[in-house]
Amino acid sequence: MDDALVAYNAGRVDGAAGLRDPQIAEDPEVGADYRVGLLDGRIAAFHHIAEIRRILGVEGSLFDGPEESA
Repeated sequence: MDDALVAYNAGRVDGAAGLRDPQIAEDPEVGADYRVGLLDGRIAAFHHIAEIRRILGVEGSLFDGPEESA
């Protein structure tokens, strides 16, 4: 059980950081737990970014529009 929780947490941290460890993901014992954590981390990161955009009042792309010269 401890190995599954460690793998899940590692996946969650990697997912939030936008990373993926293929060696752990393919491990027959803890790979499934890692992949679930990976997905949960990516979803959490998406929600955080969406909340920041909502707070800032951003709609559409952050990168659209003309560039202003200094």
